[in-house]
Amino acid sequence: MQKNSWSANQHQSVRNTIRNRRTLKVLGDTNHPLEISPEICDTNRPLVLQAIADAGCAPFHYDRNHQSIAEPWRFHLLWHEQCRKIAANFFEWFDGDIKPNTKLPAMLSASGALIIVNWLPQEGLAKSEKSTLINEEHLAATAAAVQNLLLLLTAHGMGTYWSSGGQFRSEAMYNRMGISPVERLLAAVFVEFPETMNLDMERLPGKQRKNRTSVEKWLNVVEIE
Repeated sequence: MQKNSWSANQHQSVRNTIRNRRTLKVLGDTNHPLEISPEICDTNRPLVLQAIADAGCAPFHYDRNHQSIAEPWRFHLLWHEQCRKIAANFFEWFDGDIKPNTKLPAMLSASGALIIVNWLPQEGLAKSEKSTLINEEHLAATAAAVQNLLLLLTAHGMGTYWSSGGQFRSEAMYNRMGISPVERLLAAVFVEFPETMNLDMERLPGKQRKNRTSVEKWLNVVEIE
């Protein structure tokens, strides 16, 4: 049996990262969007890129084999400047079904980066229990990659918000970003750099944190006779 080489400190560090991760929706001023200096961007970009690369160590069960790529996920990265550009043109580019109270432009106005994470349903399979299982595996694997990403960015002291995507799911946005229609959006991860986290901007906590329950309520320890 292989001996666990992790130290108690390493284990505690991972636990702390998981428990300290917070969903935080940061809202900038769309009329005066945040302008992050090139120096701050240059400091954080390698960290974000490495976090994406490491997030791709998530497990996946089936070879998706699309364009000779085994992973069932695709990541699309927009840096701060691109986020500002989308925010400035949001209502012109997406004049379709937009919620009147959408917060996406304000979120884009405050973001150091935006990471779109998509999953790829299996093609060429007739609808069946097996095809449903395969697609559930692809989706679950991509969700694991997203969680890896959130934890890695948290460990770097960055703020994150996992959005369901809104207009980023639209054909208009897919076309602008050059995303294949085969892909389905799972997460739009908004990233706040550590250097901007003390600036005076509105920050909304995740809606579900207050609804969390103790492990005893959702853990079933099974004993089979």
